[in-house]
Amino acid sequence: MQLRFVYRNGDGVESERTLIKWNENSRYINGRSADDSLPKTYRKDRIVEFLQGEELLLGDAAPPAPEPAPRAPSDQRPQIQFTGFPKAEKAELEELAAAHGLWVMSKAGKNLAFLCCGPNAGPVKIRNAHDAGATILSSAALRHLLGTGEILDANE
Repeated sequence: MQLRFVYRNGDGVESERTLIKWNENSRYINGRSADDSLPKTYRKDRIVEFLQGEELLLGDAAPPAPEPAPRAPSDQRPQIQFTGFPKAEKAELEELAAAHGLWVMSKAGKNLAFLCCGPNAGPVKIRNAHDAGATILSSAALRHLLGTGEILDANE
């Protein structure tokens, strides 16, 4: 009692699979071959052709597949990172930014909106943030932004 089929993986590569034990639901076949100690899951919509045992499947009588867990919505808050500050001042600024709804990042993400720079900020980090489109702020400019919603001109 074997189930043999040709399976196309997500990269489009086809291979022949043989299962000796399996179970199924409306979307998946979960089973193991003689060589596998752990079962593998196969999407039914990626089975190209059954070679043996198709009549052993439940088909429409298979139980419904569980619905996938809903994905958490991505955090849409503007991202901010702090660099070049003494530890205590950095912690205070991070707390202030978070309290005003900014997403404080320990490392620059691809959606970094602001880089707040202290006196010891490195030029490479500033250049990379600028090239990525982030607004570069001093601590005074950040406090002004949080208090008024306005970004100070760099020349002010």
